[in-house]
Amino acid sequence: MLTTKSWAQSLNLSVAATAPAVKNYSRRCRRTARQIAVRSIILHGVVAVAFKVNPEAIIDWFREQRIWRSVTPGERAFLTSPSRTSHDRLRFTWHKEAEWTLLWAIGKIQSLGLPTTECDTRRLVDEIIPPLGTDISDFVSTAKTREPGVLLAEDDRTYQMWCHAQEARRTGQLPSDLNWSVLYERRYALEWLDNGQSWDDITCDA
Repeated sequence: MLTTKSWAQSLNLSVAATAPAVKNYSRRCRRTARQIAVRSIILHGVVAVAFKVNPEAIIDWFREQRIWRSVTPGERAFLTSPSRTSHDRLRFTWHKEAEWTLLWAIGKIQSLGLPTTECDTRRLVDEIIPPLGTDISDFVSTAKTREPGVLLAEDDRTYQMWCHAQEARRTGQLPSDLNWSVLYERRYALEWLDNGQSWDDITCDA
C-alpha cells in the first residue's frame, strides 16, 4: 500500500519532520510575526465557534484585545450569522490546520511533519493559544518568524505535494494515509504568508 512517506520519497521530496532549509535564501516573509500571531488567534476563535463555542464571547475577546479589525469579512459574517450551516461549520473547523501551520511559522510548534495526521487540538487549547478572554500580548510579543530558508523549504515541499496530490487524486493513486484537508490548509496558510492578498482571497492553484 502506497504511503505518503514512500510517495514523497519517490518524488524526491523531504520526509523529515522539517524540510531542510534552503541555503543562501534571505528574502524575509511578507507577513510580520505580529500579523501571523494575530491571524493564528483569530483562526483559533473562529474554529472555536465552528465547534459551537459562544460567538459573542469570541467577538468580545477580539474587541477587548483590539484585533477585531483584523478579522476578515468572511470571518465576521460567520461569527455574526444567526444561523451557521453545517457546511460552513465544517469548512471553518478545518482551519485549525492552517492555524497549526502559522503557529509553526512563528516558532510555537516544533515541526509540521508530513500531512498525514491532524494537529493536536488539546495542545492548541491547553498549552499554546491564550485562554479565551485573557491578554494576548505575551503570546504576540514572543512570536518570532522562522528564517527565510526554513519557510521556503516547507512552502516548496507543501506546494510540490499539493500539485502532485491533485494529479494522484484524479488517477486514484493518492497515498492511503495522506490527509487531503490537512494538506490543503497547510498550502492555504503558507500561500497567505507570502501573498499580499487578504486571507479570504487566497487561492491554492497548482
